Amino acid sequence: MNLHSKGFKNAIALITYGIILMWILENISRVGSVLDKVIAVFSPFILGAAIAFVMNSPMMFIEGCFFNGKSPLKNISPKVKRPVSYIITLVLVIATIIIISFLIIPELINTVQELGKKIPGLWNDIQNYIITNLRDNPQIVESITSISIDWARIEQSALSFLRDSAGSWISSSFTFATSFIGRIINLFLAFVFSIYLLLQKETLSRQSKKLILAYFPEKGSNKIIHIARLSNRVFSNFLSGQFLEALIIGGLFLVAMWIFKFPYAIMISLIIAITALIPIFGAFIGCIIGGVLIFVDSPIKAFWFIIMFLVIQQIEGNLIYPHVVGKASGLPSIWILVAVSVGASLMGILGIILFIPICSVFYALLRESVNERLKSKNIKEV
Repeated sequence: MNLHSKGFKNAIALITYGIILMWILENISRVGSVLDKVIAVFSPFILGAAIAFVMNSPMMFIEGCFFNGKSPLKNISPKVKRPVSYIITLVLVIATIIIISFLIIPELINTVQELGKKIPGLWNDIQNYIITNLRDNPQIVESITSISIDWARIEQSALSFLRDSAGSWISSSFTFATSFIGRIINLFLAFVFSIYLLLQKETLSRQSKKLILAYFPEKGSNKIIHIARLSNRVFSNFLSGQFLEALIIGGLFLVAMWIFKFPYAIMISLIIAITALIPIFGAFIGCIIGGVLIFVDSPIKAFWFIIMFLVIQQIEGNLIYPHVVGKASGLPSIWILVAVSVGASLMGILGIILFIPICSVFYALLRESVNERLKSKNIKEV
């Protein structure tokens, strides 16, 4: 037996992997606990990388508009371009969040107050309708009339919840730690790390490439670099496409609701635009919220709002989404649906958002592999 043969080395590697896999399966709870601790330690850097990735596209767009091409500022030093572009991007992002918060939260509080005034009357109308039309069923009438609801208490509870939770919703969305001090520290570290990544991304990219080329075989290193570039392109295009799609559908709803004089036009349009960031199903969440709000004001208008939503959703699903997000992700519609379903089952809303670009990367790699194999077999058409 040749101990230096390729077959022997492959067998040893396979046995080693098998032993490691068996140990992991037998100690899955311990492995999970260790992974949780590792994620907790690195959570600021994971969050910082996510922030940097999201802000990279608008930052590069601003840098391209103001400091490249025919711009009079194109000759400014690169050491100045990137920080200025980052500051402009950060100001725009913060301003957008503040504007949306000031538009949604006060109107949402006013809406809850209006609902508190209108729901009791609507409930009385429903009771009167049931009593009038179901006189032959005294048991049902008696059950309905015996129901007593303290609407004032419900209204106060809802208002208290909105006022107390407005700040916590924002902070809990961006942090992993449980204590207040831990959240502040994590958020600060993540923010600083994201700044470093964005300002030094070319240097970090070059250093990472050197590291891969130094420690991996040539074929393997080229494959890793190719996958990294493909992943970056797919994720960037998907995020840009998803934001653009949400902006378009929010604008369509705003214009349509203004034309047909629906109530709560600005608030519902913003809610639909925000929920539309969740692929496929997000806009339906916004529709449910909007439908409930309009129903209390006018059930007939709520019916027409749902009809309008279905029409806009058809336009969005058949024209906007395939051309904006579908092209950006490079994934056929049927596989987008599969990715959303699997992601939702495994990781909820985060899975829905992440699994489309992840599946897009796998789909692109599989397509390349299939084409290479067909080419090696001299098969040109199938």
